[in-house]
Amino acid sequence: MLVAHKIELRPTIKQEKYLIQACGAKRFVYNQLVAKYKDTKKFSKKEYAEFVKELRITHEWLQEFSTRVVRNCIDDLEKAIKNQFQDKTKKERNNRFLSAKTPKEQAKALNYGVLKFKKKGVNESFSIREKEKFKVNGKKLSFEKFKGSLKMRNNLRFDGQAKQVTISYQGGKWFASILVETTIPKREPSFEVVGVDLGVKSLATLSNGKVFKAHKSFLKREKKLAKLQKKLARAKKDSKNYQKTKEKIAKLHYFVSESRKQALHELTSYLSKNFKKIVIENLNISGMLKNRRLSKSIIDSGFGMFKEQLSYKCDMYGSELIIVDRFYPSSKTCSNCGSVKDDLKLSDRVYRCSNCGFEIDRDLNASINLKNVAIGSGDTINDCGGLA
Repeated sequence: MLVAHKIELRPTIKQEKYLIQACGAKRFVYNQLVAKYKDTKKFSKKEYAEFVKELRITHEWLQEFSTRVVRNCIDDLEKAIKNQFQDKTKKERNNRFLSAKTPKEQAKALNYGVLKFKKKGVNESFSIREKEKFKVNGKKLSFEKFKGSLKMRNNLRFDGQAKQVTISYQGGKWFASILVETTIPKREPSFEVVGVDLGVKSLATLSNGKVFKAHKSFLKREKKLAKLQKKLARAKKDSKNYQKTKEKIAKLHYFVSESRKQALHELTSYLSKNFKKIVIENLNISGMLKNRRLSKSIIDSGFGMFKEQLSYKCDMYGSELIIVDRFYPSSKTCSNCGSVKDDLKLSDRVYRCSNCGFEIDRDLNASINLKNVAIGSGDTINDCGGLA
């Protein structure tokens, strides 16, 4: 199994300067490749490899960095070209265009997923994807054409062969994401089946009664972020105050992101380590985001990230993930008698069955129904990802 461990780096001032220059080298070469593709509309790995060689000859400063730092731009470009022609991207582009209200928003929608040049200071990173070109020794990381070694905050968590490393800059800090090929021993979960109902008020309600509170990392800091963005808009561009405020905004965004990830990791780790079978709904997240009153809370909860994390952790620990079809009425069905309540409103937080008089928390009722579907279905999954 391939797993990644992201570790904070502690570079010296001199080392940090080199890392910034390496990110700049990657960005420069990538933008040159994008410009070439936009002119020719043709892509050939062999031809682009020769073009990178020419760039390294004509721009001698590129030779200060490993060839892998810049040659991997070819793979990144190939992936970006494929992504812009995917049906999913086309559909999202059309949806954004149809929902746009102004010409400016329409123009922005049309550029969604289109091949773009990389900007300085945005998603700065570079990768070395050949295991022979870098080395991890305890809390030290070294790679080709880098003098000395970078100090890492932690040891590598996994035993195995390190396959590639990606060094990135986020929220004022440097990180190394190391991909390792390893074998993780399968665990024996304590419980059989659990139903999981995701929500906005609570992050998740489990069929065993356990509730994970919503972290609301963005909503708690929204006012602070608005003040900083207002300050940035009023500052003179590229002045010292402008740069300081920009860094504060980046750090705040990073903190919000990491808080969200931490809450989701806590939930997904608990589920995958303690249950043999985990049942969730195949939520229509893009449709839910059209509700302007709930969209911000849904994004803040990270429903899409939850499914992604839970999927790979189930593979990692040997649990089974069962996804129920999105049209199954888990919230409207009584978990006691099985009758369906069609007039249930979103504001009804307590489920009251008109057939048997049963009363239960709405989210708990939904999670129990999800569990019951898995138990009574024989655990067969249809082509749509739901239970047959």
